[in-house]
Amino acid sequence: MTSNEPTVIDLKSSFLRAQIFALSQPLQPSQDWQASIAEEENTLRQRAIDEALFKLNTILKQHNKVSYPPQAQRHVAEQIDQLYWAAGERDVNVNGEEWSEKSADYRLSSNIEKLPEEWSEEAEVKAPNQAAKYRELQNKLLELNEKRRAAKERFEQCKSVKKLLEPFDQADKNIQENLVTKKWRNRERIGENEDVNVKD
Repeated sequence: MTSNEPTVIDLKSSFLRAQIFALSQPLQPSQDWQASIAEEENTLRQRAIDEALFKLNTILKQHNKVSYPPQAQRHVAEQIDQLYWAAGERDVNVNGEEWSEKSADYRLSSNIEKLPEEWSEEAEVKAPNQAAKYRELQNKLLELNEKRRAAKERFEQCKSVKKLLEPFDQADKNIQENLVTKKWRNRERIGENEDVNVKD
């Protein structure tokens, strides 16, 4: 089952990229500052201001490139993801039911088979659409789990048959020559015996 919904890591990575993009924007003096400078008698030359801003923005760009590479963004997003799940774990009421944990691996057959048929009675009342979606997904998961189990059984059968047929990979060495084949060395003798029997 595939889903187009973004994961927690995707959401956090997107958020971090947006914040880094905001921090990476070139700095510009405020309009109030520019207005106050224009009113002063000893105004700074515009060229000097532009040069200072250019140098500052170059340094800022280099700093952001070194400080926020994609690998670091991904690492931070993964840390946030781990903290998110760890925080949820503390609030989970565990009664020996692994399927109910937030970090449960729903690829495991044991967890899939333990999923309840209905989300909860409260969900049926407060969120019937989501409860119906849960039932649909739970049924689909059970169906796929059964198909996977059948495929595994089929694979094991094929594997055992392949093992039984391994001697035939080198038939010349592992299998006795068939009496009917031309290669069998006693073929001529059988022919002679047949001739003798006919004469008798």
